[in-house]
Amino acid sequence: MTPSIQIIFASMSGRNQAIAGHLQAQLASKAQTVITEISQADAFDLPQSDAVIVVSYTYHDGDLPDEAQDFFEDLKEVDLERTKFAVLGSSSKQHLHFGRAVDYLTMQFNSSNGDQVADSVKIDQDPDEEDWSRVDQLAQRVLASVL
Repeated sequence: MTPSIQIIFASMSGRNQAIAGHLQAQLASKAQTVITEISQADAFDLPQSDAVIVVSYTYHDGDLPDEAQDFFEDLKEVDLERTKFAVLGSSSKQHLHFGRAVDYLTMQFNSSNGDQVADSVKIDQDPDEEDWSRVDQLAQRVLASVL
């Protein structure tokens, strides 16, 4: 049976949407993938997927994006039932709290009984070749966890 992987993104500049699209391209040959913008994602549906990847930017100086707030609050109420997950996102090292939204989301997924299958990835601004390699490694770890 083909595993299902949900990719959820929050993107202001388009960077994280591009990362989500890249992830989908990496996974599509071996998994059924669905990309959802985070304000349209339902945290209560996550346990229905074999794995979830969240791609989020960090707003201002360490905050979750406004459009991610409802998802994050709902995530606190969900038992992920050991749903496999990974979190990544772009931010700016010029900010005091680089990539903190990635940290918040990772901690909440773990608190909600998720099964983290790849280290979180933080990208400074636009992904470079090394960043794309780390994104690809994350995708392969998620894929390996559901095959």
